[in-house]
Amino acid sequence: MVEKVKINPNGERVKIEISFTGLIVASYEYLLWEAQSNTVLETHQGNNQNPHDDDYLLPMPLANNIGRIIDVRTRFVGLDPDDLKKYEVKVEIFQPNSIRQVIDSGIVNGKSQFSQIYITIE
Repeated sequence: MVEKVKINPNGERVKIEISFTGLIVASYEYLLWEAQSNTVLETHQGNNQNPHDDDYLLPMPLANNIGRIIDVRTRFVGLDPDDLKKYEVKVEIFQPNSIRQVIDSGIVNGKSQFSQIYITIE
């Protein structure tokens, strides 16, 4: 899945938040790719099994983020695929007065599954 999200390069700081719904155990890797490059500027890892926040701030100045790619790679497994079948991986992009959601959703199958969300920043 590839989405495009516009930010205000002259606005306030942009926050990225990763969340999950459904009865799943998930771990993820968040990468911020430089525009038109094979260089990864930031990488963070997390999972949905602890109380720590899964949110990150885009680097400043914001205008430098135009053209960069947010890449969220998630591996997960459903805990009860016979009963609770739906999952959702969500990346939310917050800037004051603007919220954008990019969602990958589907059905758990009882095996290890993979989700990848690409977001190009405009």
